[in-house]
Amino acid sequence: MAGEPIYRRRFQTDPSLLKLASNVALYPKRDRTVFYADDFGARLASGFIKSNPEFTRLDELLNMTPDGRTLWSKLISSSWSHTEEVWWELSWRLARVAEGTVNVFGPTRFVRDEPISAFRHKYSTGAFANTVFEKVELPELEANPRVTQILYNGQPFA
Repeated sequence: MAGEPIYRRRFQTDPSLLKLASNVALYPKRDRTVFYADDFGARLASGFIKSNPEFTRLDELLNMTPDGRTLWSKLISSSWSHTEEVWWELSWRLARVAEGTVNVFGPTRFVRDEPISAFRHKYSTGAFANTVFEKVELPELEANPRVTQILYNGQPFA
């Protein structure tokens, strides 16, 4: 890596984490899988899990196995530029194995008829929201024939 331009290392997915994410066991219980979008959704999901401990988010599922715990500890101690694709892989895999009713928590802008300006992402100037939920999880949940219902903030997602 010596002599290699910093921009090539800085925005490169860690291949060992991606491989582990592709193979780590994810076994959510039917009707007990929780997803979230944005920081607001993470707070709602956390409160829901606290009140309903039989439900699980990705982080709880990962912490149920030794490989998952290893992956989790590496993910939370690495930069986003090295782990973004890893999170996308894990999110996609969880949406593929979810069954029955899934619970999603997030900002109300996803379920209200609002002007396009409401979808501006708060972390980028002028960009529209493009969360992992919107790009990865929701399309896979909607395509998953084993998912029978999506509840968004407790309400049916239409």
